[in-house]
Amino acid sequence: MSAGARSIGARLFVFALVVAAAVGVRGLRGVLLARTLKLHEKTDVYELPSPDQIVALSLGYRSALADFLFANVLVWHGIHFEEKRRLEFAADYLDTIARLDPTFRETYYYGDTLITMQPVKPRHEDYVRARELLERGLKARPTDTELWLSAGQFMAYVAAPWLEDPKEKSEWKLAGARVLAHACELVGSNENIPYNCISAAGLLSRGGEREANIQFLQRVLAVSDDEAIRDKALEFLEHALGQRSQEELRAREDALRNAWRADLPFVDLTTELVLGPPTDPAACAGIIQPTVACATTWADWRARGRAAEPEP
Repeated sequence: MSAGARSIGARLFVFALVVAAAVGVRGLRGVLLARTLKLHEKTDVYELPSPDQIVALSLGYRSALADFLFANVLVWHGIHFEEKRRLEFAADYLDTIARLDPTFRETYYYGDTLITMQPVKPRHEDYVRARELLERGLKARPTDTELWLSAGQFMAYVAAPWLEDPKEKSEWKLAGARVLAHACELVGSNENIPYNCISAAGLLSRGGEREANIQFLQRVLAVSDDEAIRDKALEFLEHALGQRSQEELRAREDALRNAWRADLPFVDLTTELVLGPPTDPAACAGIIQPTVACATTWADWRARGRAAEPEP
C-alpha cells in the first residue's frame, strides 16, 4: 500500500472516530443531564471559624469584612430560596457579622427576615435566634426608631402567632408592645409610628399591663402633635381610667391646649412645651401667693392649677 493510501486511510479513521465520539456524547448527554439534575445539596456546612477568630483574622478591617459577609448571606439566602431548602446557619453568620461590627444596622434590620423567612416552615429556634439578634441590635442602637419599630412588630405580630405555647405567645406580645412603646418615645420621621403606638397600647391593655399602659399613653399625649392620634390615645386612656379620672384628664388636657393656643398658636405643641407657659413677670410682682399665670414651667403651672382647684 502506498504512502498516499495509508494517509487517506488514517484521515478516514480519525474522522470516523470523531463522528462516533460526537454521536456518543449526544446520546449520553440526556442521560447525564437527567442524573445531574437529580443531585441536590441537602445540608450546609458552616465555613467560618469562631467569631473571636474572625475578629482576629479581619486584621482590623472589621466593618469591611462584616459588609462582605452580609452581602454573601444575602446571596446564599437567595440561592437557597431558589433551591427550596433552608439556609441552616443564617443566624450563625449574622451573629458573626454583629460581632465584627456591632453597630452595622442591616444585620439587625433584615436579620429576622433572613433567619425566619425561609422556603420551608421556620422552626421555634429560628424565632428565638432572631429575637436574640434583634435585642442585641436594640442595645447597640438604642436611638434607632425604625429598628425599634421593626423589632416590636416582629415580636408582637410576626413571631407570636406562630408560637404554640400560650404563655410564651403572651410574653412575646408584651415584649413586642414594650419595644413598640419605646419606638413611640423616640423622635422619627416615620408617619406610621404613631399608629403603631395605639396598637402597642392595645397589646399592653390586653396583656393586663394597666399601669404601664396608662403611663405609655400619657407619654404619647405629651409628645404627639397629631390630633387624630391624641384623640385616640385619650380614648384609650379614658377607658383605662375611672369616671372621675376621665373628667380630670379631659380638664387638664383642655387647659393645656387653651394655654398653648392663647400663647403661641402658630407653633406645634412640642415647641410650646419646650418654651414653657406664658408668664407676665410684671403682673406677678409683689404677689405673695403666686397664681397659675405666674408659673415659669409647665410642672409649676400644673401644680398651681391643682392647688387652685376647689376641694371635692
